[in-house]
Amino acid sequence: MNSRHLDLIPGSLDIERIYTLGPKGTFSNQAASLAGGNEIETIEYTTTIPQIASEVEKNPNVLGVVPIENSTSGMVGQAQDSISDSNVVIIDELSIDIRFSLVSHVPLEKVQQFFCHSEAFNQTMIFTAEHMPNAKVVFSNSNIHSGEMFLDRPNEPVAAIIPKPLADKKEIFTQKTIATNVQDYQQNVTRFVVIQKKPDDYQPDFTKNKTSMCIELKEDKHSLLFELLREFHVFNINLCRLESRPIKNALWRYRFFIDLINNHRVETCLQQLKKQDIEFKIFGSYSPIQ
Repeated sequence: MNSRHLDLIPGSLDIERIYTLGPKGTFSNQAASLAGGNEIETIEYTTTIPQIASEVEKNPNVLGVVPIENSTSGMVGQAQDSISDSNVVIIDELSIDIRFSLVSHVPLEKVQQFFCHSEAFNQTMIFTAEHMPNAKVVFSNSNIHSGEMFLDRPNEPVAAIIPKPLADKKEIFTQKTIATNVQDYQQNVTRFVVIQKKPDDYQPDFTKNKTSMCIELKEDKHSLLFELLREFHVFNINLCRLESRPIKNALWRYRFFIDLINNHRVETCLQQLKKQDIEFKIFGSYSPIQ
């Protein structure tokens, strides 16, 4: 459980429930349970990531838990876009160790087909290429769905990549486990953020550890990115993440997603960006859940 209370926005009412990516038993479920601790028992499950932000911005009494980045496969694009396009604010961050097991009805060398969620596949590509080079991957809707598809075909030469906690917990999977920790890198962590509806009077608290934001540049010209980064350099602000995503309704234009470590000069830096007519949106200032 989390070691401190959630950093709810001042004036928040009692939180009723948490929305996260389903179904029950996923790593998102684990993150939502950790975020809620003993305070929030009700977890609602969505089938897509954008649904989480959509539900949160409808109701100030709910939270969302969204996977934002994996340490090996990188940014979760849908999450970045949905937060950027919604009226929500990040209030917390937490990290979950991601471990996978391989369950199979046949020995590894005889597997002809295996079920896997796309994110899990991205994190196990080296293993699957080495040990199942001729097996066809069938993508599932979730890691839990991978296991369900596997169980539905008990007499076929198929396998599935599923969460290790699920394989260890359920005997039906434990008996079929032929490999554990099949993620390509043992340090495999997914970063989740907790989101809440953004109030009209929201003000970021730069005394928190981090701030997440995005910047849209109005024009494309020589040294534009350099000029942007120079402002952060001048104010001695450490950017711990900088990535770009296309703006969906503007051809070949991009948003820059930035995570920065707060210091006492962040507010002044942002004021300077405004003076230069640089558009930005702050997603939230927060300190990770320990």
